[in-house]
Amino acid sequence: LVGVWLGMELNLYGFLVIMNPDGHYIPEPCVKYFVVQSTGSILMLGGFVLLMQQFVAGGLMMSVVGTVLKSGISPLHSWVPSTIKNSSWLASGLMLTWQKVAPLILLSMIMPLGGMWMVIGLMAMIGAVGGLNQNSVRVMSAYSSFVHTSWMLLGLTWSTVVFMSYFLVYSMSVGLFFYGCSLMNKLSMMSQLSGAASGMGLMMLMGMPPFLGFLAKVLVFLMSSSAIIVLCIMGSVISLKY
Repeated sequence: LVGVWLGMELNLYGFLVIMNPDGHYIPEPCVKYFVVQSTGSILMLGGFVLLMQQFVAGGLMMSVVGTVLKSGISPLHSWVPSTIKNSSWLASGLMLTWQKVAPLILLSMIMPLGGMWMVIGLMAMIGAVGGLNQNSVRVMSAYSSFVHTSWMLLGLTWSTVVFMSYFLVYSMSVGLFFYGCSLMNKLSMMSQLSGAASGMGLMMLMGMPPFLGFLAKVLVFLMSSSAIIVLCIMGSVISLKY
């Protein structure tokens, strides 16, 4: 467990450099991300210490709260949209994809199944409703990621292979969409490349057939035997609005 914590700390310091490579970006998202991740790390480490001292219930609770905070999932998710909004396209894309892998896998190991169902349902509903009143592409992408995270967590409760399959498809979708959006800020605003990349990524994120995003959702749907899949489907349908 201490090795997992150490790996997340090294990842944090490496990612802070990516968030602000030249020192020219707004410092607010870097500071906010650092404070949130540091708080999560302190809670995780405190939980691990309690576990080693045989305080199992308290240690497990602290570890779960720290991991939930670090991964930015409900109910400790409010820092994600504001941090994404002011970050670069590259940092935003990595924050929504790669940065979630380690905390989510750790969470599936230490969180009880009942708590996992509650988190999945909350993520699906918050992601669906929260993005409806937004006008920022990055913020809408953050709320969309909550819905996709609920699908990923649902797949993770049944199979790591299903989780990785969904994660790879989601990462590809976000990468294409954000790449197209980043090109639109430059001289090639009307280029076919940026339009095609954004359109392809967006259709995959929406989960429209016959794109890969739809196949990934079908895979999770076929693997899951829990009624919580209904909330995930409702979240995906509502998120189509934005």
